[in-house]
Amino acid sequence: MNDMILETANLTKTYKNVTALNDFSITLEKNKIYGLLGRNGAGKTTLLNLLTSRIFAHSGDINIFGENAVESEAALSKICYMPEKNMFIPKMKVKEIIATSSEFYENFDMNYADKLCDKFKLSKGKKYHELSRGYESILRIVIGLASHSPITIFDEPVLGLDAAVRDMFYKELLEDFIEHPRTIIISTHLIEESANIFSDIIIIKDGKLISLTSTEELRESMFYCSGREDIIDRVLSDMNVIHTEMVGSVKVCVVHQKLEASELKRLQDENLDVSPIPIQKLFIYFTDNDKEATHE
Repeated sequence: MNDMILETANLTKTYKNVTALNDFSITLEKNKIYGLLGRNGAGKTTLLNLLTSRIFAHSGDINIFGENAVESEAALSKICYMPEKNMFIPKMKVKEIIATSSEFYENFDMNYADKLCDKFKLSKGKKYHELSRGYESILRIVIGLASHSPITIFDEPVLGLDAAVRDMFYKELLEDFIEHPRTIIISTHLIEESANIFSDIIIIKDGKLISLTSTEELRESMFYCSGREDIIDRVLSDMNVIHTEMVGSVKVCVVHQKLEASELKRLQDENLDVSPIPIQKLFIYFTDNDKEATHE
C-alpha cells in the first residue's frame, strides 16, 4: 500500500530576481507529524502557499493523494492550512468564524471545537479584532485541530502564547493525532520545545531541501566531541568535522556522521568527551555552515 500523501517534483518559484524555492522535490507520508524548519526567508511560507494553491509555481508539480493539486479541487479540500496571519473579518465573532470555517472541512468536529475553546479559555462571543495575539493563535489552533483534515498545516501556531499554553497545545495535538491520525505539518521557530512531537523533520535553506529525515535519525547524525587539541586533531582526522571552536584549552568539534558503538569506544579510550547535540543546535549547524551538512 502506498503511504505517499503529498509529493512535489522540481518545484521552483521566483519573485523578480529572488528564487524563493529552487528545484524542490519532497515526498510526505500519511499519518506523520512533520516539523518544517528554516531560517527567515528560507522558503517555508512559499512552500506552504504553493501546496495550498495560494500562489503558483513557475515550474514543477504538486500531487496530493495522487492528483495534481492545481487541477483538483477535491485534493485541496482535504487540506486545512492555518497560516501565521489569517484574513478573518475583524468584526466577526469567534463563534461565527468557527462556524464558517466548519463549512470548508467535511470532517470538522464542532463538539471538539467547543471543547477546545473551553480548554484554552477562548471566548466565542468576542469579535476577532478584540482578540490578543495569543488568542488569535488559539483560534487558529481550534480550527486546525477540529478540522480533522487529512492534511493539516500550521504556520507558527504558538505565536503570542506563554510556555504553559504552548505545552497544552503540543499535548492536545498529540492526543488528537492518536485518536484521529493524519498528516500534520508544523512550521515553527520554537524548535527545541516542539521537536519531540515531530515524526520527521524537514529542513530548508535558501529555497532548497537540505534534510528530510526522522527526528531520531537527525539526532543521531551529529555529535559533540571535545578534549585536548592534539588528541582531537589526531583522532578525528578521518571524521567529517563541520565546526570547531576552542573553549579555554579544550577543543570542541561538531562531527557530522552517525557514531557507531566501536567509534564511541575508540573516542572514549582516548579520553575524549562525546555528547549529543540539541535539535536547535543541529538546525543551526545544518543551515549555518559553509561545509556541506546535507542528510537524506
